[in-house]
Amino acid sequence: MPDEESLIKIEALSGSLRDRRRFVQFQFHLYRNAPLWVPPLIRDELQSLDAHSNPGLQDCDLQLWLAMRGDECVGRIAGVINRRDNELREVKAARFCLLDFVDDAEVLKLLLDAVGDWASKKKMTLLEGPLGLTTFERSAVLVDGFDRLPTVVSSYNFPYYGPLIETCGFTKEIDYVEHRFALPPELDPKYRRVAEYALKKKGLRLIEKKSARELQPLGHEIFQLVNAAYADLYEFTPMTDGEIDTLIKKFFSFIDLRFVKLVVDADEKIVALGVAMPSWSGLMKTLRGRMRRIFLAWLCGDLKGSRDTLDLYLIAVAPELRNAGLNAIVMQKMHQSAVAAGFKWVETNGELETNSKVLSLWKDIEHETHKRRRIYSKALGV
Repeated sequence: MPDEESLIKIEALSGSLRDRRRFVQFQFHLYRNAPLWVPPLIRDELQSLDAHSNPGLQDCDLQLWLAMRGDECVGRIAGVINRRDNELREVKAARFCLLDFVDDAEVLKLLLDAVGDWASKKKMTLLEGPLGLTTFERSAVLVDGFDRLPTVVSSYNFPYYGPLIETCGFTKEIDYVEHRFALPPELDPKYRRVAEYALKKKGLRLIEKKSARELQPLGHEIFQLVNAAYADLYEFTPMTDGEIDTLIKKFFSFIDLRFVKLVVDADEKIVALGVAMPSWSGLMKTLRGRMRRIFLAWLCGDLKGSRDTLDLYLIAVAPELRNAGLNAIVMQKMHQSAVAAGFKWVETNGELETNSKVLSLWKDIEHETHKRRRIYSKALGV
């Protein structure tokens, strides 16, 4: 008979700050010796789990669990039912999120069973994940590219995650791919020709802002464009005004305006945008989750991000202008700024393997698809 210390128990957590801290802290313990893990800010992680700080949770049911072996935490998982997303997709789905666990199939099975039982009691018929708690939060399991440093908005996990998830009866739902390429000194001339034609033919112009104060009044219009552009994409739930307000407050204070490109029409309506940032992965590794280490980051020269690698966050185009060459306008101007700033490499964040419009942007640029992440799903009650 196994002794008490070897038994694995699943503990359902409350929403208290103490329990949220326990939940967040496990990943720092698990990955403490992983050189390619990029720690998130503990402050941000705690806020994302609190519906008062994260408006995206207001239409959701959220439950957190820890797997305990005696006094030692050996895994964690979150369950989310996003009722607004379910209504939009006409499904009864729960998502598992923020999954981390030691290399032990029993630990994983008990964690996934806890979410599945919880979801079934709430009449859900499908379990998907790992997905973000809300829009633009980390999702998917890394299944290829374990030797590459992630961007700050993606994630890292150990290679055993994917295979063990599959042993629990989950199958692939969809993959995201990420690319890396050397920044060419010049783009193919066709980008310039298409950009010039689109600007003239459609009466468009490209604008840039010099300060966050100038950009902030455009925040809601920018994110509403993202809502429209990404509406048909898997996993994307349109952002509410509350979510947009939170994102503006969170990101606009430190966004690098050199790499924010906006295209407006004759009525000054934003119809396309591109956003990139110098890689902050080095900065986040220096901070180790704590802003109090900011002075050390300053001493290390990490505060302004990488001088070598530019992370491409998103490109969005108004649906009615998707085939009008606006991507070329954004790409050409982003390229000019990146070359002028001396960057050598560009990395994309996750792009759906089915998103042919975005994937086609790289077909004329020599690139490496260097990471792949996966979403799994499983029918409940079968």
